[in-house]
Amino acid sequence: MDFKFTSPDAEIGIGDKTKKEKEGKIEVVFRGSYEDTPENREITIPEGIVEIAENTFSGFSNLVTVNFPKSLKIVSAGAFSGCPNLKNVNMNDGLSEIGDDAFSSCTSLVSVSMPDTVKRIGVSAFEACANLMRIKLSESVMMIGASAFAYCFNLTDVTIPDSCILVEFSAFMSCFSLEGVKLSKNMGLIDESTFEGCRSLSLVDLPSCLSKIGRRAFKGCTSLKSLILPSTLRSIGFDAFASCTALSRIAIPKDIAELEDDDVFSGCDSLSEISFGGSQQAWEFLCHGKTLTVEKTNLQTHVPRVIFLNLEDKK
Repeated sequence: MDFKFTSPDAEIGIGDKTKKEKEGKIEVVFRGSYEDTPENREITIPEGIVEIAENTFSGFSNLVTVNFPKSLKIVSAGAFSGCPNLKNVNMNDGLSEIGDDAFSSCTSLVSVSMPDTVKRIGVSAFEACANLMRIKLSESVMMIGASAFAYCFNLTDVTIPDSCILVEFSAFMSCFSLEGVKLSKNMGLIDESTFEGCRSLSLVDLPSCLSKIGRRAFKGCTSLKSLILPSTLRSIGFDAFASCTALSRIAIPKDIAELEDDDVFSGCDSLSEISFGGSQQAWEFLCHGKTLTVEKTNLQTHVPRVIFLNLEDKK
């Protein structure tokens, strides 16, 4: 097992320990070992440790509870990945980063509460935590990595705090039980496949500064019935709302510049009405002079009614 801790002693050099000076302190990385035994069902990381190194506890089948010290800042990549019986992760203020795959495939995790000092959640950090139902995100998190919570089948709702400016692609893909999402008001992008396959998603609170909805962002969200897109939106990507079979109404702002293809609403069997903030001429320009036709899942086609609101900018 690898640990890193900060020591005031500049001359530590035991075994294969390594050391580096940083801001007047010595960070010491040392290697020890825990065995994956029933006696180690609960592990308390010693105070003074600032980083748990990569893959330290990966695959520990006996581990149920881990207690972090107040000194811990980083949980490195894969540190607890594939621990099938890990149920309790007790975090403390001071933790700043949860690395890539840090808790991926920890299938017994039900609830996670992050301290408000966490700024980064890595790629696939909690991917395939199939029984994770509740997640309290840090109020300081700035970035959530790709597939961070993908395949968390039992996750029911998510609030992304306003500190967050980037949620990478597929972050919540195939969260089948996810019903409601409140996004950060500072998110300008909903990345590719962010909520693809979230079949229970019915309520989405979109940020007012949103400029782009990426490819397949809401594909297969079969419980989504209506959506009002913010006036700042400029682009909707390929298949962004494909197979949203319950979607019956959507409002599109007048200043949108791009529908990436004609299949944005492919498989939207119930889509009957599109409210467009601009004029008929602007709509025809947006659709390249074509009539927007929706191909249903049974391969039949229909043409939704488009209402032109001709909204004027407020002076």
